Amino acid sequence: GTAVAAAVNSEIAASVALFLWLVIDWIRIGRPGLVGLCVGAIAGLATVTPAAGFIQPWGALILGVVATVLCYCCCELLKHFGLD
Repeated sequence: GTAVAAAVNSEIAASVALFLWLVIDWIRIGRPGLVGLCVGAIAGLATVTPAAGFIQPWGALILGVVATVLCYCCCELLKHFGLD
């Protein structure tokens, strides 16, 4: 039911976001970081939570990708402008 869908979709979105954040860090910085992995996972979880029980697994994958790109860009903008 809905609870199983929520659990599966939460896992998918968090895993995709974590992995993509790792890849982006590896490409841009030259190495992955533990903080980046944690931030990526949280970005995926926070993004999928409202919809987790009502979307298909492919939707969770897309949300994980979108969450990673948007959150990574926002973090880079914060660094660029010196905001905390």
